[in-house]
Amino acid sequence: MLVKTPPKTKAVPVRAARTSGTSPAQLDVPHRGRSKVVRDSVIRFLLWSAAVLGLVAAGTLLLSTPLAERLSLREATARSVAYANSVVKPLVDKKVLAGDPGATQALVHLMSSRMADGSIAHMKIWTRDGRVLWSDEPGVTGQKFELEPDVEELFGTTQATGQVSDLDKPENAQERSEEELIEVYVGFRADDGTPLVFEAYWPTERIRQDVSDIRWQFTTLGLVALLLLALALLPLALSLARRVDRGLAEREEMMAQALSASDLERRRLSQDLHDGIVQDIVALGYALPTVAAALPPEANAARGLLEQVHKDVARGVAGVRELLTDVYPADLEHGGLEPAVQDLAERQRRAGTEVAVAVDSRLGEPLAVAQLTYRIVREALRNVAKHAHAAQVEVTAGIEGDRATVEVCDDGVGLGPGGALGPDGLPGGEGHLGLRLLRDTLRTFGGDVRITERPGGGTVLRATFPLAMRPVWSR
Repeated sequence: MLVKTPPKTKAVPVRAARTSGTSPAQLDVPHRGRSKVVRDSVIRFLLWSAAVLGLVAAGTLLLSTPLAERLSLREATARSVAYANSVVKPLVDKKVLAGDPGATQALVHLMSSRMADGSIAHMKIWTRDGRVLWSDEPGVTGQKFELEPDVEELFGTTQATGQVSDLDKPENAQERSEEELIEVYVGFRADDGTPLVFEAYWPTERIRQDVSDIRWQFTTLGLVALLLLALALLPLALSLARRVDRGLAEREEMMAQALSASDLERRRLSQDLHDGIVQDIVALGYALPTVAAALPPEANAARGLLEQVHKDVARGVAGVRELLTDVYPADLEHGGLEPAVQDLAERQRRAGTEVAVAVDSRLGEPLAVAQLTYRIVREALRNVAKHAHAAQVEVTAGIEGDRATVEVCDDGVGLGPGGALGPDGLPGGEGHLGLRLLRDTLRTFGGDVRITERPGGGTVLRATFPLAMRPVWSR
């Protein structure tokens, strides 16, 4: 028999939806970290500039020695060519070639005077057969030595060749010292056309002086030029950093407005459902007992059918009220994040699942962080209820460094044979649209979500996102 008195309907806690615009202050946009964009950008610019300056300085110091050596060799070769043609060549005549001591005296006097100032360390004059026609070391004059191929090629030419020598050749036995010398060979002809080679040894002190000059002059020039360039680019870097900062501020406000608009739309939908279809279904439930009472006593079949319809309507009302509870956003701003998560857990407990909750209180502020954390937990628990068939669930939300982390671990059936993870780290197949939407939302803020197998059975959903909720393109 149907009860004629209609039961009292339980009011659905739906607040009036706010339709007015939301100010940035109400959105509570998480500005942590955004204020450091300009500072961090300038610091990176200065660090890169310092690194480039250091590389330029190191490169200049490394290249200064071979560069100075080449310059010194070039200068020593040029001096040797000039000395051989302007000083030595006029003094080598037939008598000198014949070894006449009197004719050689003028050559010896001039050569000794040239070496007295220390600019030239040693000198020799060679004939084509490898004989030393004259040397500042008397014991070497007149001796024959094997000439190197590049020196033999100089006879009959006016060319020259030079290198840094450590005086290890046989003809240098009396000239060896503790320091290296620049060894230069110059081809020339005597007055009678005899091909000869003039050899001069120049001290390497010039190289050391050139190394020092190049090292400081080139290094200073390069560093000053780069430093001026960095100073000229610094205002541009500051301008670009400020422009990025403004873009981030606008993007964050847009993201926060999107979160707030979503909650606002949920409130509107809840209000429309409660004031519309829910009231109609409840009214239908009220009318069914009246219809049953009006039936004649012998209409048992119709009365039984109405009774079944009344039960179905009651289940429908309960289902719609549960849907309203899911759709209506939690009051995170006033009620707090942890009580809202406990409400989600309580629904699971009523379904027979043990749920343990541990939420870091710091995630309650700013509001955007709390909203995103709540959405992750809600979608994870909804996924567990639909697919996992779990007996126990653990919900953990905390902070690791500058990122928020949310883990929902269950002891359910796991991914199963057909539940292999896709390349995006989420289960394949249908029925996981909510997880993909959650992943897209998290990636917009620079976060991500992954699902892995739990040791011993079940799954673990782990989601992370920056506390500053930076858009991913800003990294």
